[in-house]
Amino acid sequence: MWVRSEYANELAVLSAWLAVIVPWSGARHAETEAGLTSEVTFVRFPLFELQFRDPAVLEIGDRRREVETLANSYPGTELFGNLFVASPVSSLGVYSGTLWQATLLWAVAALAIGLAFAFSLALYTRETRVVAALLVSPVRLMGALLAVGALGTAGASWLHYLARDTVGAPVPLGVLVIGGLAAMLLRTEGVEPAEG
Repeated sequence: MWVRSEYANELAVLSAWLAVIVPWSGARHAETEAGLTSEVTFVRFPLFELQFRDPAVLEIGDRRREVETLANSYPGTELFGNLFVASPVSSLGVYSGTLWQATLLWAVAALAIGLAFAFSLALYTRETRVVAALLVSPVRLMGALLAVGALGTAGASWLHYLARDTVGAPVPLGVLVIGGLAAMLLRTEGVEPAEG
């Protein structure tokens, strides 16, 4: 690959950091219940999901009242205002069917990317010790973890697409970024661990 082998470990560290902060998917969905329309925008990161909820507004005369119709449909904890956060673990207990399967794949991807991030911290702070302790190339190991993350988020995106009537049509640009990083790392020649 185009990366010099002495910088391959740094590339692996930066790739993991980028994979953990890039949103893997986004979607917008409008839901109507009892004639009231609410909208929610999902921004899905590997470890959590942000939900920007726009509740329905009920107007009676000159009075306006927000009606929360989304709380029954989507998991999430209110951070402030109409901003909610959900994790794959908390979402597993709420969804069923296709969305439960999508959330399970997201949880596997989150675990893989979380492990990649933890490994990147170890590689960044104790590179010599970590490389010496491994039986495989740290760059390839990082690439494999990110590949699992990319496959999990790709599968979750597909299942979200199948359930788009409930969660909106996903825009999985981050899946391509994570997959590209994984492919790049798997093709990069890193400094191989010493045999001993």
